[in-house]
Amino acid sequence: MQKILQQPGVRDLLMGNEAIARGAVEAGVQLVAAYPGTPSSEITEVLLQASREAGFYVEWSTNEKVAFEVAAGASMLGGRCLVAMKNAGLNVAMDTFMTLPYGGVKGGLVVVVADDPDAHYSSNEQDTRFAAAYAEIPCLEPENQQEAKDMTLEAFALSEKLSLPVFLRSVSRISHASGDVLFGEVKQDLNPLAFNKHYQMGYRWNVYGPPGAVYKHQWLHGVLPEAKKLADDSLFNTLEKPAGARIGIIATGLGGAYAREAAARLGLMGEVAFLKLGFVYPLPEKLVAEFAEGLDLILMVEEGDPVVEQMVRSWLKEAMPLVKVRGKAYGNLFPPYGELNTDLVTAALAPVFGKEVKADSKAAVRAEKQALVIPRSSTLCAGCSHLGTYSALKAALAKFPETSVNIINGDIGCYEQGGYGVFATGDPASAEASKAYAAATPYDMLDTIYVMGSGISMAHGQSKIGYKDGKLVAVCGDSTFFHAILPALVNVVYNNSDITFLILDNRWTSMTGHQPNPSTGYNAFGEEYPRADIPAIVRAMGVQFVEECDSYERDTAIDVLYRALDYSGPSVVIMTGECQLQKQRRTKKSLAKTYVSLNE
Repeated sequence: MQKILQQPGVRDLLMGNEAIARGAVEAGVQLVAAYPGTPSSEITEVLLQASREAGFYVEWSTNEKVAFEVAAGASMLGGRCLVAMKNAGLNVAMDTFMTLPYGGVKGGLVVVVADDPDAHYSSNEQDTRFAAAYAEIPCLEPENQQEAKDMTLEAFALSEKLSLPVFLRSVSRISHASGDVLFGEVKQDLNPLAFNKHYQMGYRWNVYGPPGAVYKHQWLHGVLPEAKKLADDSLFNTLEKPAGARIGIIATGLGGAYAREAAARLGLMGEVAFLKLGFVYPLPEKLVAEFAEGLDLILMVEEGDPVVEQMVRSWLKEAMPLVKVRGKAYGNLFPPYGELNTDLVTAALAPVFGKEVKADSKAAVRAEKQALVIPRSSTLCAGCSHLGTYSALKAALAKFPETSVNIINGDIGCYEQGGYGVFATGDPASAEASKAYAAATPYDMLDTIYVMGSGISMAHGQSKIGYKDGKLVAVCGDSTFFHAILPALVNVVYNNSDITFLILDNRWTSMTGHQPNPSTGYNAFGEEYPRADIPAIVRAMGVQFVEECDSYERDTAIDVLYRALDYSGPSVVIMTGECQLQKQRRTKKSLAKTYVSLNE
């Protein structure tokens, strides 16, 4: 039996992502769709392992927008559905994410997004709670792994009660840390499936259907007062208010744990008022007003941006204008970047209460030993095909004039490490307009890296603006090709730019844990299906120069890349070479095809 399918009453140590998965199982989830993205991937991986035994459907979709729409389509039939993604993935799904609430949902639809404060695994620190408020749907934020499980379970019921998607926001320190979780009962009677296009509202699932989008937006606002009432009464919001307290702390999600530990360390327990919010949007205004009554100052502790702080401040400015609110946006209690921890919260609270922070012997030892630690970054694995690609690309570019200032536009995947500058030293800041820099290592190859799919469109823009100082190159991986590249590549052909585009096909979505994708030849369950033919797809888009070569055949690769770079117009080279970790698992250890079947 899979770990998350254990019987009710069992206590087990679960990662936050596993706890979310268990919550979905207890809720009677019927469909799960996701695109791999750290720190969210394990939610879907463990549900994949459990799905056949438990009897629900799970898939890795080609991108987050597709995954969201898969879940939305099943939800309008009445099924309980979960879609999971990382913070950046929500940007991809935003179009449908913002529109779906206008007609709401029928079956519970839970949107799990794992944010990444401190950008451990991401290109930014975006706080997606803003998006939940923007879409005007309820948002829950767990403090620990038990709440991650319980909130997921409750989110399905809340979604069906309000007929709205419900947003569950995790963070890296919840998703990837482990905690004690008590398992509950599993819902046995699954939601029946049926379809009525006028279900409880004319043209319910057609945002343009009469009486139109504005009416449906009006309907959404009619639901929000009930959501506020549920927020005020939620068991995930807890209030502690000692008699005589003049200063209070409002903490959300994981910030609640940090604030509690900091208060205990400073000896403030029983002296300071404390409001922990787990149901963070809509703001439980009645509860906040009850908490603020009689207080002079409220300190805000939340992981990420001052989302709740702004809402609390705005509400109290009208309800209780004399109460001061201090946090990240006002009062500089915490910096508006990075992530929190108990030490930071303790240091921020201490002067407010006239307390001294006791010296932490462990911190002193860490600081002393820090000088002995050699800074390091992640690196490409030994034998990685991307090393061969970068080596061949460097050699091919060297055949053009030394004065060339070539631009290699990167993308997101294992190959992004080609822009990490792992062995770089000093400050390379320069005021020169165009300047060439030698790539001393494979980690100095990429000049631009932003998000999935950005590289090719940036190269296209560089071409069409008239850049002539060097060659224009873009790279992407096979999973990214299907996720975000197709419209961009069509645009390159349609508008005829002179760029060279490398598709690094290692057959797996390797950076997030070796999930399969349309290039793999197997689905998430290890079942064979026809591989998507990337060269054929590229040719079908109208690209005239399309060649495929083995990343490990360096001389051949140099020749192909040189000809592609020398070609006038869009040229595409598919660099093949299976991920060596996966190849070794299969050939040396006789292991099966996917993460799921490895555990059968």
